[in-house]
This record gives sequence, structure tokens and C-alpha cells, in this order.
Amino acid sequence: MNFTNLLNKANQEKSQIPQVLGTLIIFNSSEIIDGIKQRWLFGKDSNGDIIGQYRNSEYQAFKVSYNSKANGYVDLTLTGDLGNALKISKKSETEYEIFSTDWKFGQIADKYGLKQFNLDKVQRIELFEMLTYFALEEYYRNVWL
Repeated sequence: MNFTNLLNKANQEKSQIPQVLGTLIIFNSSEIIDGIKQRWLFGKDSNGDIIGQYRNSEYQAFKVSYNSKANGYVDLTLTGDLGNALKISKKSETEYEIFSTDWKFGQIADKYGLKQFNLDKVQRIELFEMLTYFALEEYYRNVWL
């Protein structure tokens, strides 16, 4: 293969990177969603702060009996339906959104913010590293092999 052909092939593959990344995001959506659900169990939001505090001490005690990992803070996990209904959807070539199809989604988003459905900093770094690794591997394989 001559240099011009190699360069053309590399440029063609470069234009496919957003599609490859999108496929990887959708393919790994269950791991991404599991990360959000795990964070909720500890009552943490996407900034590492607590999601919220319960106003009713009786309800707080009830929630602690179900999930002590959140130390009595809001954990968004009473029945698990909100987390089990999490989905990832493609908004544009480079944007994706995480939402829940559970009926409580709008109320939770209004009360605690849409940020509850985002990845935290560590999760974003891990996702970026995984996507970079797999995208570069795919690029290399398609250009050089």
C-alpha cells in the first residue's frame, strides 16, 4: 500500500470515529447505567455531593432500613424502578442523554435536578478512557491491517 492510499484510508476511518464512539456508548450502556445506579445507592449525585435530605425523620428511618449505604440521605432507589428504567439515547452525532422511562423521572428531575442522571467525574473519566482505547484500536485495525 502506498502512502497516498494509506492517508486516504486513515482520513476515511477518522470520519467514522463519532459513529464508532456512539456504537460503543450504546453497546456499553448497561455498564454506564449500572454505574449511575451504584452511585445512587450511596446517596451521591454526579458532583459527589449528597442527592438530598429527607424532611420526614420517619421516612428517613424507613429508607435506612432498606438501604443503609446512603446514611439516611436520598438514594433514589426504593423500588429500583427508576434505575431499572434508565436508558441512553442519541441526541446528535456527538450527544447522548440518560433518562428514565419510569413515571417518576419528571418529578425526580424537577426535585433533584437532571444532573442525577449524569455520570460523575470518575465515571466520565473511566468511560472516556474505555472509549478512547476501543476507538483507537478500531482505527488502527481498520487503517493498518
